Amino acid sequence: MQFLVDNNIFLNNLRWQELVDIAILSLIIYKIILMLQGTRTVQIMIGFLFVGGTSYLADFLGLAGVSWVLTNIFNSIVIVIIVLFQSDFRNALAQVGTKPFFRDSKQDKSISTVEKIYKLCEHFSQVRVGALIVLEREVGLRDYYTGATRLNAEFSPQLLVALFNPQAPLHDGAVVINKSMQVGYAGCILPLSSHHDFSKNLGTRHRAALGLSEETDAVVIVVSEETGEISMAHNGELYRKNNGTSVKNKFLSLFQ
Repeated sequence: MQFLVDNNIFLNNLRWQELVDIAILSLIIYKIILMLQGTRTVQIMIGFLFVGGTSYLADFLGLAGVSWVLTNIFNSIVIVIIVLFQSDFRNALAQVGTKPFFRDSKQDKSISTVEKIYKLCEHFSQVRVGALIVLEREVGLRDYYTGATRLNAEFSPQLLVALFNPQAPLHDGAVVINKSMQVGYAGCILPLSSHHDFSKNLGTRHRAALGLSEETDAVVIVVSEETGEISMAHNGELYRKNNGTSVKNKFLSLFQ
């Protein structure tokens, strides 16, 4: 009961500046952990926190010997971490200068994947390989997976090259990149646009891309195997090189 009373007194005496202070410190610690994620430093920091927590517990329980040893180890580890893993800290600090502080790491991954997708489409364009790539957004695409092959694989240009190889069994269908930027499904059959004024110069892939974009908010990118032209369908509109809009800029801007 006394614990609740003490907590109530503490909260009543808490100033708004202290709340802001706690929030800012929490955000800084969170961003530092994100920047160091996947490095050796994170594993060492977990051990560092374990030693610190055990030292505090030993001190609380009155274990003087254990507390003294762990406290000295804890103090030494701080210097050891800084010396041994200075490169990880240096790289993390470099990220602060090159990336917006509040940008989500998932957003960074999304942008990177989108850039790789367009670069891959440029490769397909050069070698005249047809491709139909769907990027899922807010509206789910489950209704269009009938008959498709489920992959749920990490995105890689090599995988898409294999899928759109003219000799591959799934090359005629669409490949869906899901919201997590994974290669979700391959060999998808998309609904064809019902527009009667569709250009005769455009094929089934373009009609399918436009058809899906009329029904969902997905972004669909098409590479023509005949001409090598890269087109994009979004919100029921087909963007081509000759309609005054840079397909690449429009495509990348949708994921910024």
